[in-house]
Amino acid sequence: MELLNAAIGYFEDLQRKLGLSPRLRRMGGVLLLLLVGCLDYVTPPELASAPFYFLPLIPIAFLEPVPICVAFSLLAAVIYFGADVLSNPGTFNLIYPYWRAFARLISFGLISLTISLLVGERRRLLLSEHALQDKAQELEAKNRALGENLRELKRLQDELVEKERRTAALQIINSATHELERPLVSISVYAEEILRLMQRNPEGEDPRLLLDEIQPLVEKMQERTLDMQAILKQAREFRQQGAG
Repeated sequence: MELLNAAIGYFEDLQRKLGLSPRLRRMGGVLLLLLVGCLDYVTPPELASAPFYFLPLIPIAFLEPVPICVAFSLLAAVIYFGADVLSNPGTFNLIYPYWRAFARLISFGLISLTISLLVGERRRLLLSEHALQDKAQELEAKNRALGENLRELKRLQDELVEKERRTAALQIINSATHELERPLVSISVYAEEILRLMQRNPEGEDPRLLLDEIQPLVEKMQERTLDMQAILKQAREFRQQGAG
């Protein structure tokens, strides 16, 4: 497989360097086959010339699709047959040169088609690998975008939770302020009443009577103070929960 990849890369690089169009490339292949046929015609019969036909057929097989390879294999077999008959005119009426040409057609076609099919399959595999790589990169980009969206969602969620905490804290503070107003007003009223009683204190009045009047007011002030402490305790607990 590595040898096939190296051969594919070599012929593709050669094609890019030469810059030949498919038409010129095919015309060049035909000319090379004709040149090999001429050499086959002038060389002595004892010299095996069939391998030289693969010199143009193999590059064609690496660069062209299967139908073109079949056409070149057929052309190579015809040129081989012509060179064989022209060099031995007396064999034209015999079956032997036709059989040799048919055998060359099978060998040319088999090798050319095998190479062309392997190259085509390898190119399809490379395209599949590139497509998979593109999909993998696309999925990776989507995963990154999804991660960023999740982080943004987490940030917005934290901001929402923090906003809700602040809103709840403001509600607690407003409620606590409203709840503190009533005991504060009551304490203020009781304090004024105590001051009024203490300032009255006529001469000859028993102080114990004054204490009896002040005592209920002090107890009520103590109750309102306990109410305020309970409200402040709830506010502190809520603050500690928010900090946690």
